[in-house]
Amino acid sequence: MRVARSSVLVWLCLTCACSGTTGGQRVVFSAVAVGAAPNFGKTLEFDNSVGYHVTLTRARLHVGAIYLNQSVASSGAQETACVLPGIYVAEVFGPLEVDALSAHEQSFPYDGEGNRVAAKAGELWLAGGDIRHPADINDVSTAPVILDAAGTAEKNGASFPFEAQLTIGENRAIASSDPAYPGANPICKQRIVTPIAVNLTPTNGGKLVLHVDPRGWFSGVDFALLAQSSKNPLLYRFADAPTQAADVSLYGALHSRSGVYRFTWE
Repeated sequence: MRVARSSVLVWLCLTCACSGTTGGQRVVFSAVAVGAAPNFGKTLEFDNSVGYHVTLTRARLHVGAIYLNQSVASSGAQETACVLPGIYVAEVFGPLEVDALSAHEQSFPYDGEGNRVAAKAGELWLAGGDIRHPADINDVSTAPVILDAAGTAEKNGASFPFEAQLTIGENRAIASSDPAYPGANPICKQRIVTPIAVNLTPTNGGKLVLHVDPRGWFSGVDFALLAQSSKNPLLYRFADAPTQAADVSLYGALHSRSGVYRFTWE
């Protein structure tokens, strides 16, 4: 693997004049992602919280980067800045298209870098572009498909074959309610899932594992509210915008800070 040059860690070092604030031994480690399906990528069946039996046949997540932080903010996505308050412990660069139906390890293209310091919070950066440069997290011109899923949901004899391809770009932009602060709602706030609780310490030569469980994405979805895309074959499609309650539910669950994403260390 290639070792990536740090971005946020270097930026923090520069802004702190490299005073050794982060402390700890410098470490390099590998990083992988694994899905939740026990049959290694074929299908995943489960019942959601509103009574649907769901069979997933495709579930992919585009991960741009991972960051670990030694402190926990109340909600990093609600802070004015998109970089979590506190000190970053480690980072891993993608992109990686995670097959969330495969329990096989899927390696990130770069080694992770960091410090041997206990981490208490994790971040997933769901963005495209070269996010080794933190400013690119706000670039709306690059908006790859972040969530790509398909399957069938059944309830009371009704069947809802469905597809979903969600992006996070201009379609998710929120206009500022105050003309004096036109940049009050940067798109980066919707591209970062944080804080995800962790309790680990990066070590040299270790391995960070991102676990993705796609069942959480569809936990509260009422599939009967989806727009029908075609009759023959029958297909329902999630809108790539907050159109119906089902669309809002899926997009909200994509940002779940618990129950969907989990980090472990080996």
